Amino acid sequence: MNHPYELQQEIEKIDSAFIALMQTRLNWCVETERYETAARLRDLITYETTDDEEFKQQYYFELVKKYEPEFYEVLVNKKSKKNGKV
Repeated sequence: MNHPYELQQEIEKIDSAFIALMQTRLNWCVETERYETAARLRDLITYETTDDEEFKQQYYFELVKKYEPEFYEVLVNKKSKKNGKV
């Protein structure tokens, strides 16, 4: 069994590779004028590279509102019910 420190290092390598892949794909989208996809990748890269959990949660809701408005309404209704606001 791997040591937890080794596992964490492996996870960080995978995360870095994932971000690098998205950045490469973002560059390709811009070069080929696929600007909507490029914007989505840009937003995803920002989300994935953010360490501030409070900002990340707020940014997540902004992204859902922007790209999936129907799902955003479900989240807002669920959050309202959870907070006792119906």
